Amino acid sequence: MTVTVIKNVQLHVTSEEFVDMDSVAIMEHRIVPVTDAILEDGSAEEIDGGGCHLCPGFIDLLVNGCGGVSFAQTPSVETLDTMRRWLTAHGTTVFVPTMISGPRENLSKGLAAVAEFKEKHPTMCPGMHMEGPFISTNHSGFQPTGYIRAFAQQDLEFLAEFRDAIAYMTIAPEIVRPKGIMDLLALHIRLSLGHTAITYQEAMHSFKAGINNVTHLFNGMKPIIGREPGLAGATLQSEKAFASVIADGRHVHPSLIQFAHKMLNDRFYIVSDSQAVAGMSKAPASFVLGGTEIFVDHKRGLIDGKGAYAGTTMTMFDGVRYLVQHCGFELEDALTAATYTPARVLGLTDRGRIEGGFIADMVLFDDEFKIIRVFQNGYMKQSIELF
Repeated sequence: MTVTVIKNVQLHVTSEEFVDMDSVAIMEHRIVPVTDAILEDGSAEEIDGGGCHLCPGFIDLLVNGCGGVSFAQTPSVETLDTMRRWLTAHGTTVFVPTMISGPRENLSKGLAAVAEFKEKHPTMCPGMHMEGPFISTNHSGFQPTGYIRAFAQQDLEFLAEFRDAIAYMTIAPEIVRPKGIMDLLALHIRLSLGHTAITYQEAMHSFKAGINNVTHLFNGMKPIIGREPGLAGATLQSEKAFASVIADGRHVHPSLIQFAHKMLNDRFYIVSDSQAVAGMSKAPASFVLGGTEIFVDHKRGLIDGKGAYAGTTMTMFDGVRYLVQHCGFELEDALTAATYTPARVLGLTDRGRIEGGFIADMVLFDDEFKIIRVFQNGYMKQSIELF
């Protein structure tokens, strides 16, 4: 039985058993505490972390594409494999590919690809994020409004067939009415509120009905005003709702990120919302996604012709760095927002934390936020395996 010991490290996002410890062991793809028996055996491979930081692998619940490929444009296992390699190299060990509003055929291909990919990489992909088509045309962002539509009985039957391949769905409650919401929850499909014009009261009713997540808070929804707090206000007041934020320095002001974290605490998490141009050595001036031309503006980011944001080029680790350097986060809180909290959102009970028995997904990085090593499912990934 092969055992790997990673010693002389600063551990982050751990369970109680690892508090004040400076080493961790990997055995049979799982995290275990370092014991005298492991050290006395003498057969363990030892890795000296040189005093660097070791945290759980990052968990990204909203990935449109990266490394030159787009899942919505080319929904295939090959696309997911390319995304996997690029994401792992940048510390993301669990990811949720996202499909925006589009043709039913595209959605079917995407769900079939995810189902096949999950069999091959069961610990890396919990399923697909459906960010449409059951959203509001008033808050659709760059998504093609021609594919946005009402929720119908045949949709429920279709989704029931593919429910094991769905990690979660972003919906607008004005499009998916109460009965549809209850039917989807009865299928154990996780729902998230987003791209919606609902009021504060409607949002609170949705939380009470069993929806406990909000997609990219402050984007794709009404702004908070004095007489109508809307979804954003309801989320910040909720005692149960989780909410993601795109921490790229463009989508949300740092002060609002600080405020959201203060209100939500351990229910606050980040997503990359990355697009295919993330990781491209030479990004094109524009690219097409869902029939919409997206412009790569080095000052404003990724935008469509109307000026609407259309994702990012960031990694989860970029988001962690941004939280620390620009939003005043403690490193522990920033890492939690990229690891353990998104794991809790999807009910991943053996990922997102350095804890005995958890899957050995970990990232070793230095004080300058440079990744040194990535461990995925207990294996130390070499560059030849990733590219």
